[in-house]
Amino acid sequence: MNKVDMNAFVSQNLFDKFPQRIECIEQWEYKGKKHLFIGTTEGHVLVYDVLEKENQHGIIQVSVVIRDTKLISKKPITQMSIFDDYNKLLVLTDGDLKVYDLIQFDATTGVTLQKAKGCSTYAVSYRPGSLGLVAAVKKKLVLYGWDGSDFYELKEFNMPDIAKHIDYRGNFIIVCFKKVYNIINTQDGSVINVDADKLTFTTFLQDNEFLMVKGTMSFFINTAGNPVRRHSITWQDAPSSMSIYQPFAISIEPRLVEIQILPDPNDPKTITQSMFLPSCKSISAKKDIYVSSATSIWRLQPSPILDLVDQMVTKLEYETAINLLQTSKEVIPGIKEKLIKIKTSAAYHLFSKEQFQAAMGYFISAQVDPLKIISLYPGLLPARLQDKLSTPFNIRDIENNPRALPELEHYLVEFRKNKIEYSSPPELLNSGYTLQELVDTTLLKVYIKHKASLIPHFFHLKNHCHIEESENVLLEEKKLSELILFYKSKDLHRKALTLLAKSSNISPNDTISYLSQLGEKHIGIILEHSKWVLQKCPEDALKIFTVDRKDPLSPDDVIPHLKQCAPSLLRPYLEHIINDPISPNKNPEYHNQLVFEYLGSILELIKQTPNSAIVREPGLIPAGKEAGELGEIRTKMIQFLENSKYYLPEKMLSRFPSNDLYEERAILLSKIGRHEQALAIYAHKLKNFTMAEEYCDRHYNRDSEESRDVYLSLLNVYLKPTDSNSSPLLDPALKLLNKHYRSINTPKALSLLPLNTPIDQLYPFFESVIRDNTKTKRDNQIVKNLFKSENFKIKDELSQLKTGVIKITEDLTCPICNKIFLGTQAFVARPDGTALHYHHKNDKQHQSWFE
Repeated sequence: MNKVDMNAFVSQNLFDKFPQRIECIEQWEYKGKKHLFIGTTEGHVLVYDVLEKENQHGIIQVSVVIRDTKLISKKPITQMSIFDDYNKLLVLTDGDLKVYDLIQFDATTGVTLQKAKGCSTYAVSYRPGSLGLVAAVKKKLVLYGWDGSDFYELKEFNMPDIAKHIDYRGNFIIVCFKKVYNIINTQDGSVINVDADKLTFTTFLQDNEFLMVKGTMSFFINTAGNPVRRHSITWQDAPSSMSIYQPFAISIEPRLVEIQILPDPNDPKTITQSMFLPSCKSISAKKDIYVSSATSIWRLQPSPILDLVDQMVTKLEYETAINLLQTSKEVIPGIKEKLIKIKTSAAYHLFSKEQFQAAMGYFISAQVDPLKIISLYPGLLPARLQDKLSTPFNIRDIENNPRALPELEHYLVEFRKNKIEYSSPPELLNSGYTLQELVDTTLLKVYIKHKASLIPHFFHLKNHCHIEESENVLLEEKKLSELILFYKSKDLHRKALTLLAKSSNISPNDTISYLSQLGEKHIGIILEHSKWVLQKCPEDALKIFTVDRKDPLSPDDVIPHLKQCAPSLLRPYLEHIINDPISPNKNPEYHNQLVFEYLGSILELIKQTPNSAIVREPGLIPAGKEAGELGEIRTKMIQFLENSKYYLPEKMLSRFPSNDLYEERAILLSKIGRHEQALAIYAHKLKNFTMAEEYCDRHYNRDSEESRDVYLSLLNVYLKPTDSNSSPLLDPALKLLNKHYRSINTPKALSLLPLNTPIDQLYPFFESVIRDNTKTKRDNQIVKNLFKSENFKIKDELSQLKTGVIKITEDLTCPICNKIFLGTQAFVARPDGTALHYHHKNDKQHQSWFE
């Protein structure tokens, strides 16, 4: 273990040859005055006033003046404790524990704690507002509480042996025996027993942590009995007594007083001071520190904390210096600046020793200018800055050091995360770099050398990388994919897409994916760079214009572009925007355009199909059932013409051929209400009477003037064709009459029939019409009789109500106002026989009575 000497304290001898043998010492401060208490072998307690005076070097010189002497006992005063908050003195002498009032200190007024008789040693747990006492009496411990003026008994604990030493803090008592020690929880009485041979004593360091002293070693133990620090404290000789004066542990040893700074849990160094004060046996460390032997007393004066810190810095013990400043309870002017300066020096020192992790920790804590840290890696600096900066030392090839680079990465990431506001270093003036650009560009270089896999993630975050420098380094390292991501992160989309197009090892899919992520504000770039992929792989490239975006592309921009560069994609694009399940496009212009696209594709396919005349022969093959793509597209167009509400059928008719695509033409005619023309196509062009009848089924509506005579229109089409090449279709007409006689106006239908129509063929029609009319007449008669019966019943009830009599008597009252009827007052008679005053009829709130 590495030991470093210090001069933390200076000693001043207050008594060289004390007239009695000293057993213990204690101190008391009251009303701003300090007093020293000395307990002697002869049973006296001597009280001295302590006078302090600061010399020219800032050292306080102390002198003492006798104030009082009390004979407490004829036996030695073995222990003393003073409780400043309560001005009480606790004395152990001849096995008795006595409590004295210090304000009226009198040797005869001490209160003896009866249960503590035979006490060999005691310990107190004393903090402002909290006081407890435990006394070791043979093989038991007696626990006392404090009520503000006196001790009172709480509980007892039986022990396996006589206690060698005890200490008490909070809810725990540590009892030291010859070969074991016990940890007692005073709350629940639980005991932890730990074997530890040749123990000297134990003393609390802080709540839930104590020092176990064994010979020349001291170990840090928690109240569960487990070690809590990696390193122990080693003393020059076995301590006989010890006191904690944070952050110091002060040990009394046979030949000297040794002072050590309590070590950091992870720091193996021991900072120590030895003072040759022989044969010491007692120590008091409260606000001041007093040490005594049997005949002498010394006061230890702490050196100014800054002097001690400077000592540590001079000896390169930066960690200890920082720990001293951070744990000091003194009010030290400029402590923040002092800490930053020491941490910075510590960081550079550790860095020069290649302890990079610890160094970066101090750099971060001290908020050192990032430029100064980056300059320690000169190979990562931009060329224009290297000459402007100098470093206190150089570590060879540090830019590629596998231990140094991760720590720089950690520092730069922390800097970005914490968003610390630094003023721009003067070296960056006119350099073309901001501090953020320098940090992010350096982090990029670190990733390239150390963690290339993190570069894509880095570019997906907001970054301030210097464009030119980053571009150069990525090209130099042939990181083309990463360079494309970098361009994208900087909205340099043209550069990224140009690089994608030039990269022979990158497929068009990467350009397609890239363009699919750009929105309407980049429409110019999308149109410019989509041309080559539309030509190379048009079907895949369609994704550029159909993918969902937060900023969707306008069809007004896309449609002309596709017409020019990839006409074959216009139809699927229009289908996409019109059939979008979430937000279908309802623009009539786009719906018309889709119909024209269908029409153009169909006519071209018909032209290319062998024996096209046979294919187009009406009725030979149903529309949409043709083989291959022709059938698929006709099916799509027919469905679209039937379902879309937004195209303009009037505009379509002139574009469709008059001698082909009859099914589509019939749909268009139906959309504008030209039913007879549509039905003429089904009846005479397609010879498909089923389709004609289904057409009527779809459009018939008894309540619509336009549609109530649609079956009559079909009958007219059958019997009076307008085309001179077509003959009347009597047989389908008669079947239509027989089947849909209820939906056809009979007189009008008969007027359309040819005069030479055989009467026997009309028999089923007349039979159905007469039967229907007869049934209707019969039903109407039944209804008429029912109404007549209901009318007679109501008349009878009315007659009975009119013959009703209401007798007005002297005790009859109106139910509205509860007043009687006078002989001359008008009244209203309700059907239920109730009489109401007539004048209530005009009151709105009583209208319901008169209904």
